[in-house]
Amino acid sequence: MKTVKRAMFMMFVLSLALLAACGGNQGTSQSGGGSTTTPKTKSDSQNGGAAQVKIEYFQMKNEVVDVVNRLIEKFESEHPGIDVEQNNVPNPENVWSIRLSTNDAPDVFTHYPHNAVFRELVREGRVVDLTQDPLLANINPAIVDLSQIDGKNYLVPIALATMGVYYNVDLFHELHLDIPQTYDELIQTAEKLKAAGYTPFYFHDKDWNGIRQEVVFKMGMELDNISEFLDDVMNGNKHITEHPQIRALAERILQLREYGQQDSLGTGYEDALREFANGKGAMWFTGIWAIPSIQDANPNLNFSMFPFPALNAEDTKLQVTVDTAIGLPAGGKNEEAARTFVEFMAAPENVQVYVDAGKYPAAVQGVQNNVPEMAKLSELIDAGKVYPTIMSVWPPGVAEEVGKATQEMFAVGDIDSYLQNLDTIFYNRYNQ
Repeated sequence: MKTVKRAMFMMFVLSLALLAACGGNQGTSQSGGGSTTTPKTKSDSQNGGAAQVKIEYFQMKNEVVDVVNRLIEKFESEHPGIDVEQNNVPNPENVWSIRLSTNDAPDVFTHYPHNAVFRELVREGRVVDLTQDPLLANINPAIVDLSQIDGKNYLVPIALATMGVYYNVDLFHELHLDIPQTYDELIQTAEKLKAAGYTPFYFHDKDWNGIRQEVVFKMGMELDNISEFLDDVMNGNKHITEHPQIRALAERILQLREYGQQDSLGTGYEDALREFANGKGAMWFTGIWAIPSIQDANPNLNFSMFPFPALNAEDTKLQVTVDTAIGLPAGGKNEEAARTFVEFMAAPENVQVYVDAGKYPAAVQGVQNNVPEMAKLSELIDAGKVYPTIMSVWPPGVAEEVGKATQEMFAVGDIDSYLQNLDTIFYNRYNQ
């Protein structure tokens, strides 16, 4: 049964990859989606007659196409014998998967160590093992550990993603509010804001994915041994309700909605972003990726971020996922040139350029945080107070079901039904 399901899944991936391939690769350079390649016009005479080695850099984030092009220009000026073509396509994860599966792997690529399909292809031997490789020498050791798959490393982490609480700095100053260090202090802060006539939180509960992000983040931080526990549940050995802390977590997630806008289930991500940027909400919990959009929406807003606080201050930490990481395919045709490019992209001075443009925390030691809004989050990362997403081994579809089940809890306020729904989602999932 598992073989049949995987075959069906790969057929689905293939169809998406073919659609993406038909829609892109037109030799254009753009930053707003579509296929992006960097055509080469350099002749052999410009390199003293030496033959050029051409490598493809398949990277998955269309918002960084421009800064990557700048870095490629710098690389080529320092390595005149190597041409690099950046390739960014729609549905990049699906395209990457089918290309590796059909022995058409790009020379260098980005991917995510927590991604289930990436992990599967790693186990099939299709990605170079970089464990203890010099390419990892400058990487934050906590991030090296967090990025492992079965105890080994297959990607060089460059930049990270995490989540936190955005807050209106001027409003906090006006009401003489301190940054909450515990969950109880967060509720006290919300009470003071509410009493002063402000909306403490804005939520984007119309989007199941945003809710899923919140649930996964808080499960990972607050529930003891949650990854092992969910593994037991998905193997059919335990039930969700057997975890002694899960009901209290559900109660806290629901409790926060008492401090949100009236119709959080009717508010999408873009709506919440706009309302926070316009000063309608004092706090908003989402990812660091919102920083540039908030700045664009209201350049005059004085905002920052703080970590979502745990029950006890000393337990506060960040779920960190690797947002940009670079790998090599097994049996690559131009591995020497490709490794030279990875080494360049992982060098602190080049990572600095990349994270400054993208507003990311860096995975590389020696890189400064020049994004003041996430300074408090970076302090936890630098201290190694991080944990991986618990989603890395979830089967396809589980994340969406968790988000939608939580939406239903918000709509009806029934925690018993919510926990039963979670049990239905997870119980014996590995064997279905």
